[in-house]
Amino acid sequence: MVVGGGSSRPSATLPRQPQVGLCGQEAVAFALMADNTVDGGSDVRFDVAIVGAGVAGLVAALDLLDLEPALRIAVIDKGEMGSSGSTPLAQGGMAAAVGPDDSPEMHAEDTIRAGDGLCDERAVAVMAVEGPARVDDLIRRGARFDRTADGSLALAREGGQRVARNVRTADASGAEIFRALRVAASGRVTRLQGIACAIATAATGRERGVVAGVWVVLDAVDGSPLGPAQTPGLALVRADAVLLATGGCGGLFAATTNRDGATADGIGLAAGIGAALVDLEFIQFHPTGLKVSEPGSFWRLLLTEALRGAGATLVDATGRRFMPERHPDGELAPRHIVTKGILDQDGGVWLDATALPKATLEQDFPTVAAGVRRHGFDLATEPVPVEPAQHYMIGGVATDLWARTSVPGMYAAGEVAATGVHGANRMAGNSLLQSCVFGHRAASAIRAQLRERAGAAREVGDAPLLDGNHPADGLLRRASLRVAMSAGAGPIRTAAGLLETDRVLDETAAAIGKNPAPTRDSIELHHMVAAGRLFVRSAQLREESRGVHWRGDFPHHDPRWSGVRLRVQGPRTA
Repeated sequence: MVVGGGSSRPSATLPRQPQVGLCGQEAVAFALMADNTVDGGSDVRFDVAIVGAGVAGLVAALDLLDLEPALRIAVIDKGEMGSSGSTPLAQGGMAAAVGPDDSPEMHAEDTIRAGDGLCDERAVAVMAVEGPARVDDLIRRGARFDRTADGSLALAREGGQRVARNVRTADASGAEIFRALRVAASGRVTRLQGIACAIATAATGRERGVVAGVWVVLDAVDGSPLGPAQTPGLALVRADAVLLATGGCGGLFAATTNRDGATADGIGLAAGIGAALVDLEFIQFHPTGLKVSEPGSFWRLLLTEALRGAGATLVDATGRRFMPERHPDGELAPRHIVTKGILDQDGGVWLDATALPKATLEQDFPTVAAGVRRHGFDLATEPVPVEPAQHYMIGGVATDLWARTSVPGMYAAGEVAATGVHGANRMAGNSLLQSCVFGHRAASAIRAQLRERAGAAREVGDAPLLDGNHPADGLLRRASLRVAMSAGAGPIRTAAGLLETDRVLDETAAAIGKNPAPTRDSIELHHMVAAGRLFVRSAQLREESRGVHWRGDFPHHDPRWSGVRLRVQGPRTA
């Protein structure tokens, strides 16, 4: 969607929000605009707009407010509060070198080893060195992590880690971090509920093409302590800086540990204004999703890697362990190696945790234990069937070490961003960490930018065209697209499979038309098609196997691709 032309829309500046102390109740989150109404068709003004309300976005918001307490920050949250994003689903914990037998150097070495020759070592060093301080930040903001008897942090070991490294809260670590950040943000930011459909840029003058806000299709929301009343429709959220923190792309695949709303929105938004994207062929599939699902659901229950760190094993249909013969670390090999090992077993694979004490399962893995029980299994008494499921988008919007993208005024952090820290395969535990580290760095960079250009009047381009008609069979087309992506652009790719997926993408694009309708379903499907095409094209170009990108027709590393990162960038629009 192109933002171009001129506009003279009046801008309503919302009242500045006073700084308040940390609140102990989530019910008062984002309360200070409850007496205002944001209407579809309105034009509202903030200092910073953050698209996404997960860990990266909330860390950036809180760190900005620590630096500049009077900032007006809008957090654009897709769907009802807490219903979108992957942060609350993260189980295994957050990696950081805080243990007595660990160090940032060892953490960096493990990350680079898991990244299969493609990590940006500068980004890795930044993440590993700054990780312990970000753990301290979370604790300061109220996160309650598990402790040992002597009061030190209880650490879990996951795939690719030589030592136990993950700070955790049982197997609900993401949910606890999410809770703490939401409480810390209570009353300090403004939550707007809706879907971002285009980035607004300055249309005239010296700053032509500089980001000036974001266009959002608002939901209808009654005024409440959770945020302002909203009437539905397209609104311009003006801001001097925009941070993309939209998460990943699991909604494009037929088996995923993500929620359905993970539709690669940030990729669609960034591509729409010609921002640089990188590493899009690298999409991680978690080895152990529970191999059952609810009827009509694409979601798979994640069986955390920490189970294998505690002693659970993977067995084939005969009950034989197969990972020790494939890698010295056995079941704790890097994820792409375990995933390929599972896919190579013709008769299926089971996770066997029966050797673990029942008390350990109930105390350390209550989320998983309860989840498998809902599907009729008992971790304590029987192996459970597993399969790889899409889990994490490694590539994304290209950023520098301060979360700056190629478009002035636009930043990216979290899963949507590609710093190069993960290389060709993300090591377990580094997802939450990189969100905290680079969300923190984004705050510093945004503050510096605001001091240079805050408050400048900018004429933005025309509103995006939302005059399309969502097809009556839109849900069916969405499901068919997900099946095609898993079949052709899933954990094992071939030229023929990618070509077929490309055909389905083209067919879907023709059916939905050039412009979306002003609805979440329609905008999401357009984002899915735009991102899917970029994922497939990158996978077609990389004719080798490396990390999570496994080509069945090119099954080995090719030295000509060593150190090569594919960058995708369309023309800049203004």
